[in-house]
Amino acid sequence: MKLIRRLATGIATVCLLASLTFSAHSEENRRVRIINRASSSIRYLYASNVDRRTWEEDLLGPFAVLLPDHYVDVNIDDGTGHCRYDLRAVLSDGREAVTSNFNVCAEPSWTVTDGN
Repeated sequence: MKLIRRLATGIATVCLLASLTFSAHSEENRRVRIINRASSSIRYLYASNVDRRTWEEDLLGPFAVLLPDHYVDVNIDDGTGHCRYDLRAVLSDGREAVTSNFNVCAEPSWTVTDGN
């Protein structure tokens, strides 16, 4: 009887640890600070997980822009559990900055400059 209790306790412990590990992984931080160091405002900001073939909706919204030397914190989480995203900023002057395969779970910020 003691062996069965120990076995049941061991199985319950393993299940609990597995569930906590999955929960922690699925709730990873996907907040990224977008920093505008370019000479123009960012008019549109897009992030799409690397498995998507199209850009998702504008993260800044229809009435917002990100002025030079300003930043915004955005939650880049589409509910799929992805950590790798392609990022795209469209500047007011028409230039674009694109970074592929950006790890939103590990990188706290993305800086847009005139050079990227």
